[in-house]
Amino acid sequence: MAYRHIQTEQADGIVLIALNEPAQRNALSLGMRAELAEAITQCRDDAGVRALVLTGRGGAFCAGGDLKSLREGADRAIATRRRIQGLHAWFADFVDFPKPVVVAVDGPCAGAGFSLAMAGDVILCTPRAWFCQVFGRIGVIPDMASLYLLPRRIGLPAARELILTARRMGPDEARARGLVAEIVPGDRLEAAARDLAARLADTAGEGFVAGKLALNHAFERPFS
Repeated sequence: MAYRHIQTEQADGIVLIALNEPAQRNALSLGMRAELAEAITQCRDDAGVRALVLTGRGGAFCAGGDLKSLREGADRAIATRRRIQGLHAWFADFVDFPKPVVVAVDGPCAGAGFSLAMAGDVILCTPRAWFCQVFGRIGVIPDMASLYLLPRRIGLPAARELILTARRMGPDEARARGLVAEIVPGDRLEAAARDLAARLADTAGEGFVAGKLALNHAFERPFS
């Protein structure tokens, strides 16, 4: 299927989904969110898809939500609430996606883009990648499950500091904190992500889904 805001490529059972609005640094517009939801659902239901790679084109992963598109609508409060509810519905499914997901980050990974990256099982990044919980800079609290995902990724004290200061975190710190598994050169990022996704797919047996779900919710169900 042809998309306007994203690109998809499939080879050997590995699907690469690329955010493709480089002029907006791949900000998550309403159109991009809808296309992402559709592509992810198709990959979930396609038995021929063994793993996903999620990345961004044009030197950016995702700079966050598209504020212009989020302001659309006559009743902003109600419209925004409905959009967030719909967003969280599909995003929860993506966090629990029943196949390996590798995220490849180049350039900015901020706000909702940071949340999107944390839905993956493994994050790779380039030396020019940076991560930011930018929400505080515009006077809002994190959405798209950042308050849930970030403490589970790097621990509560570190998550608290990043969220409350809204500062940028570079690739070396992201790796040291365990958010990023590996830093790779920009010209090798997609290839490295595809290779890792294929390796994960080759070893993902029947227990993969159960193990992933148990890890995702381990803090709520400690005896799972």
